[in-house]
Amino acid sequence: MEHKGTKRIETGRLLLRAFQLGDAEPMYRNWASDPEVTKFLTWPTHKSVEVSQAVVDSWVKESAGAKYYQWAIVPKELGEPIGSISAVRINDETDSATIGYCIGRAWWGQGIVAEALGAVISFFFDEVGANCVNACHDPRNPNSGKVMRKSGMTYEGTWRAGGVNNQGICDEVWYSVLRKEYEAAREKGSEIQIYAEQITAKAEKASISRQILEALPEWFGIPEAREAYINDSREQLFFAAFDKASRQPVGFLCLKETGKETAELAVMGVCREYHRQGIGRALFSGARKCAEEKGYEFLQVKTVQMGHYEEYDATNRFYQGLGFKEFEVFPALWGEQNPCQIYVMGLKGIS
Repeated sequence: MEHKGTKRIETGRLLLRAFQLGDAEPMYRNWASDPEVTKFLTWPTHKSVEVSQAVVDSWVKESAGAKYYQWAIVPKELGEPIGSISAVRINDETDSATIGYCIGRAWWGQGIVAEALGAVISFFFDEVGANCVNACHDPRNPNSGKVMRKSGMTYEGTWRAGGVNNQGICDEVWYSVLRKEYEAAREKGSEIQIYAEQITAKAEKASISRQILEALPEWFGIPEAREAYINDSREQLFFAAFDKASRQPVGFLCLKETGKETAELAVMGVCREYHRQGIGRALFSGARKCAEEKGYEFLQVKTVQMGHYEEYDATNRFYQGLGFKEFEVFPALWGEQNPCQIYVMGLKGIS
């Protein structure tokens, strides 16, 4: 490998940079002093800002080393570190890097670590010349494994009683991605990975829905209505699609219960550049399966009646293509300019 040290890396939301002497206070405040953050880590909770300062001092001294990789995770909007990501082990014989990470609890469930890990994986393959990037987590911390899967890693196995952390001797669940897998995905282009399982973290739901809806002003251009969709999404069944190449969300769908037998497709959005790639259908397939498993008999969805806006005409055709049937139009529900078309679909073999 051709080691480059802790080079500055930028993503859509984040700056990954070397630690600076002034980072001790935000480190202590944002994550190092929280026992919930350090619960499954290998270093103890910091008891004072002086402890954080000593750690940062040591990181700054080592930061000039070509084989030293320790980044502060800095959201661009915030401008201060909220966590760290590093190569905790480098193996030049196997050309591999083992990655560790943590962020403050206030930023959990927003896809930040997956964004940072994806960027670090790309850095090690594209610039350092690694052949394998891997990571592990305690099975009692399953969200860390979710981050690894989102970042394109594959489950390798569980090393029973293979590690030690702040909870004592622990199992280690290992994930990895190989250079050939990374390059194959890149050559294939934007390969969409659908996470059909329910996303439960409320902050992550809101973050994804905001990112998608704000990119679709033709459909969600009224700020008050858009904010209502975003806030409501926190409490609803939530399905999302991710681009494996960029590791960014590109679409989502929410279901809400409107009656004991009925669920409604409350809101769905797919980024414009990903239209006509089957993402909406894949999201709906996951949502429908979930609705069936929960025992609902019907699905419904509302949109503006065909013939009023080109954008909504396309939406009508999409729902019809999924198998929804016209049920009723409410001319005044959304105002005379936006007559509300209700579509319904029977489940469990009902047509």
